[in-house]
Amino acid sequence: MILLDPRRQAFTDAGQSHCVSSTLVVRRYRPADAGRVRDLDAATMEVTDAFADSVPETDPDCIPAEYTEAGGAFLVGELENRIVAMGAFRPVTGYTTTLVDEPADATAEIKRLRVAPAHQRRGHGGALCATLEAWARKRGFADVVLDTNPEQRSA
Repeated sequence: MILLDPRRQAFTDAGQSHCVSSTLVVRRYRPADAGRVRDLDAATMEVTDAFADSVPETDPDCIPAEYTEAGGAFLVGELENRIVAMGAFRPVTGYTTTLVDEPADATAEIKRLRVAPAHQRRGHGGALCATLEAWARKRGFADVVLDTNPEQRSA
């Protein structure tokens, strides 16, 4: 588990499970998180009007195959034991491979980066993004990319 304090923009490994309201606790996704992850995805996409036919909703049943088993990770961020953020990375795939300088197998792409609307603009997205990048580099990726669309202005 990693505790992130966006005010200091520092993170440390910690074995303790307590946190204060301004500290985001980042951990690996667990199957028990499925309902909250689905709700968080829907809530964040709805307020940005970013739903698109080409961007499927996050399906928690597919998380192991799409991220973990593919060489990436899916993380959630909690405040006071409530999931308020999520994000993942995996080896770059699809059209994004044409946009990177490094070979595709050396590049990770950040996916599904979401922060609950009530918790945005507090540094949680940036802290989670930095954690995803650090995990990807630990897994041997030389580059990390993020692709978004114009409707997602906060991205």
